[in-house]
Amino acid sequence: MPNRLFLALACVLLAVRLPSLVQPMGADQGLYAYTGERIRAGALPYRDAWDQKPPAIHLAYAVMRTVWPRDSAVPAADLLLAALVAVLLRHVGAALATQGVGQASALLFLLLSNPAFARLGGVAVRAQCETFIAAAVTGAFFLLARGRDGKPTSNVLGAGLLFGLAFAFKYNAAVYLAAGVFALFVWKKVTPAVLAAIAIGFVLPAAVLAAWLAAGRALPDLYGATVEYNLQYSGETYAGPLHMVSYLLTFPIRHARTDALWLLGGGGCAVLLLAWSRAREGLIAVAWVAAACLTIAINGSRELPQYFVQAGPPLALAAAWAGAILWNRRGIVNAAAAVVLAIAVWRVNDFPKLAASTRHDARYALGRIDRTQHLEAYGDRATRKYSALAVVELGEFMGARSAPDETVLVFGFSCGAYVHAGRAGASRFSWSRPVIVGFNDGRPGYGVSGLLDDLTRNAPAIVALQERDWFPDVDNSAHFFMNTPSLAGWLQNGYDRVNGPEGFEIWMKRGRAR
Repeated sequence: MPNRLFLALACVLLAVRLPSLVQPMGADQGLYAYTGERIRAGALPYRDAWDQKPPAIHLAYAVMRTVWPRDSAVPAADLLLAALVAVLLRHVGAALATQGVGQASALLFLLLSNPAFARLGGVAVRAQCETFIAAAVTGAFFLLARGRDGKPTSNVLGAGLLFGLAFAFKYNAAVYLAAGVFALFVWKKVTPAVLAAIAIGFVLPAAVLAAWLAAGRALPDLYGATVEYNLQYSGETYAGPLHMVSYLLTFPIRHARTDALWLLGGGGCAVLLLAWSRAREGLIAVAWVAAACLTIAINGSRELPQYFVQAGPPLALAAAWAGAILWNRRGIVNAAAAVVLAIAVWRVNDFPKLAASTRHDARYALGRIDRTQHLEAYGDRATRKYSALAVVELGEFMGARSAPDETVLVFGFSCGAYVHAGRAGASRFSWSRPVIVGFNDGRPGYGVSGLLDDLTRNAPAIVALQERDWFPDVDNSAHFFMNTPSLAGWLQNGYDRVNGPEGFEIWMKRGRAR
């Protein structure tokens, strides 16, 4: 394919994503943004703002909001990372196979990984940990491929750094390091010096972050949040080791029925395995996909859509590479195969949903619909734990009825309200689930007693209890709070129930103007 045509198609596929820049933050992204804001204010994650994700995502959001403190920083970062992955894939495919494979893998990725295929226009999957992991791991394989001819040490060190950065976003991403070493094995580049370089690079990001948190005495909280809680959270989804193995072997097949990138990439892996004797390097793409699958399974079997984002680059590469292997000199055979694959992709992926979501965002960007109508398209406060409109309304309510130096409490999973209000939370537990499930209950600073200590010390001006969020997984936040005697007693002794945004029980400190 001529480079000009490739660039034109890539630009079109990126342009299709531009209307998403008006989308609000998702629920997870609101949590990352709030923690990022607290970091900007001098606080530390885990010690001052508790979350289960490793620190890289919070630092990334601190940077994003420093550059652009708006909701649009989330889809903008997602768009930039998609463009970066496409560029890297083009070079990886060209280095490992042919220029055509690189171009095709980049275009497949841009076409089929568009978050707008997902529910609510993809707000839940944009700029997630896995988005950054996908970019970091693709960059690592780019460096490995670039260093395979000649002395690879410096490139391997850089690849190790990028694998280590992926690990800093989620610990289970360490699996990708094994796929990188496998690539070195295929190229016969495994030497003590090379292994030392990739190991040193991998350790450096974690060491720097650990030193930063150790200086603030936050390491015990880091361990509790990112190791103990995640083991409990993931373990809740499996009945035992065999269940995890069963899930690992079956979820790719189920996902191929609803995601064309998994359909094409899975088939591509099968072709590359069968053709390994004449395309040995194709096993690198298979190993990359396998590492992504194992990483997804370690997350648990909840099948949250963001878990699967990280597999996009290697699946696109495997699909494009297999296509090159199967390409037939007879044009009619290629045309027939292309038609069959196009029909399969159309039937699996919901292109009308993508078009409708993109059109909705474009209409808002052009002023054809108002802000309320736009936000109403992103979540229903009556049935789901995430509602963009409810989060914005709550944030504006709290911002208008509290002073900048006062704290507030949102007990639920609407942390974006803190960001919209411009207020600090009264507790380091900016989301409620760890308290509700009793994580580390009995240890100082955790459980109901830890939350109550925070509230007694910080005396929030406003308390918002989310009415619908976690059930049936665990109890809803408002119900849990009001049915826990110590929490309900504290609230009723110093606060009055007031009218406020729908979806929340709103309580205001007694004696304050309403």
